[in-house]
Amino acid sequence: MRTATRWAGGLWVAATLVMLRSERAMHAAGGPGIIAFELAGNEARATSILESWGPKGVAAARTSLWLDFGYMSTYGVFAALLAEGADRRLARRRSGVRRFPWAQVACVAAVAADAREGVALLNILRGRDRQAHAARARRAALTKFGLLSVVLLYWASSKTRPRKEEKKSVRDSKVVAWNRTHP
Repeated sequence: MRTATRWAGGLWVAATLVMLRSERAMHAAGGPGIIAFELAGNEARATSILESWGPKGVAAARTSLWLDFGYMSTYGVFAALLAEGADRRLARRRSGVRRFPWAQVACVAAVAADAREGVALLNILRGRDRQAHAARARRAALTKFGLLSVVLLYWASSKTRPRKEEKKSVRDSKVVAWNRTHP
């Protein structure tokens, strides 16, 4: 599990470095980065961003959006593996009881929201209904960021040490389990 998580994390870092090239090109063209475009939310803001980018920035944004379809799979797998690790750590604290893998489902939903966002933004670049697509992209981006934030908070909470009462109950349950198997 650790090896898979490390590989997925490495792929995510590598993909992030690739994505940063497009991000730098958008800034060099005189506009904001892709996240501002994702969150524009309306026609006026989306149009303002496109105008600030000019042709070079728009080309960089288009490249970034197409690369994002691969990028989302790297962070989705990495986040799902982090969530799986969190589930396993927390299950050990609960005497091996695992719960519904909601965090992994949230990772899938975040990637799906990102795909919806990407399609909406590409439609804006194609000159289609900027108001509708900007609003759609913003909702999808906020959904994506919210779901990933919850998953990462879940992962971080699994890394904290249990309180004394929890430690005692975990220790007691391990003793009981050991006594059952070693009469």
